[in-house]
Amino acid sequence: MKLFISTIFFLVLSLGMASAQYTFFPQQGVITYDKTVHVKNLMRRHIQSLKDGDFSKKYFEEMMTKVPETAVLTKKVSFSDQEVSVEPVEKEQPQMIANLLRMGLLDYGSKIYQNISKDESLMTMEIGGSQINIKDSLTNVKWKITNEYRNIAGYDCRRANGVTLDSVYVVAFYTDQIPTSASPSTLHGLPGMILGLVVPEQHFNIYATKVEMTAATPNDNIFKKKADTTTRKQTRDRMKEILGQWMSDKQFNLIIAAMFL
Repeated sequence: MKLFISTIFFLVLSLGMASAQYTFFPQQGVITYDKTVHVKNLMRRHIQSLKDGDFSKKYFEEMMTKVPETAVLTKKVSFSDQEVSVEPVEKEQPQMIANLLRMGLLDYGSKIYQNISKDESLMTMEIGGSQINIKDSLTNVKWKITNEYRNIAGYDCRRANGVTLDSVYVVAFYTDQIPTSASPSTLHGLPGMILGLVVPEQHFNIYATKVEMTAATPNDNIFKKKADTTTRKQTRDRMKEILGQWMSDKQFNLIIAAMFL
């Protein structure tokens, strides 16, 4: 009897060890995220950055009394091994939020494609009726991994604090159970997928709401045919020529950071 019990115990222990040894780490899938923008806080920051006497200051101050505290946008991330694409999911919004989205104040509706192994990043967005296509290397992020943990969409995630675009502070929660080093933005460089992202300067956070382990094909065909492409630096320089004449450096840097994230 003792021999029988010992044998059963050994078999159960062996199966458990084998299961742990061959843990499934998904290489493909689709992740849905909700991006919550703290609208009033973001608008307040824009108003504070406007130059004295700016004609739009009064317009935004009046708008502040009508907009909701927050707006929720949805993004979809498709990943396959070292490739990932990020796309906005269209949804009906209140009129005031729809107006702010068209103005690019809450989100630029960017489409992103990244090939991590090739250090390649593509991004496209529409601003003022013009298409902007950016082709560059991956953005640099300096990460510091902490011992704080959080469960997001059923996955155990570890916190990392980062600095990108020279001075933008970000907080990310990543899971090494999804080994693709990517996120619902241009950020990357952690040992797994970012399922939670907070950018205090931009007054938004993004958290995964659904993870589907299914065959996925990241969209690398996001540019319109025969469209001109620029680097991040070229885009920044061109926009500085246009906007720098009537926009403070503080406001300009805020807008550029929102674009490149």
